[in-house]
Amino acid sequence: MSIDWDKVLAEFSANLLKIRKESKKSQELIAGLGISVRNYQKIEKGETFPSFKSLIIISQNLNVPPKTLLDLPSLKSIGETKKNS
Repeated sequence: MSIDWDKVLAEFSANLLKIRKESKKSQELIAGLGISVRNYQKIEKGETFPSFKSLIIISQNLNVPPKTLLDLPSLKSIGETKKNS
């Protein structure tokens, strides 16, 4: 299975924006002390993937588990085994 990383990045950033808007928190609050606001903005705009550390900081500041941020349609089939009929 080949992963379309551009699609994953677009889905991740859209999911992140949706979750942040639902939480009614600012970008500055989500970035906190561990990520620069500019770097967070790049992540939310889909310009770059977050590092693992940034992913954890973002999930903590949004009060959601990291898996919520990674619940993306493009990643649904990872780890699934195909059943033989």
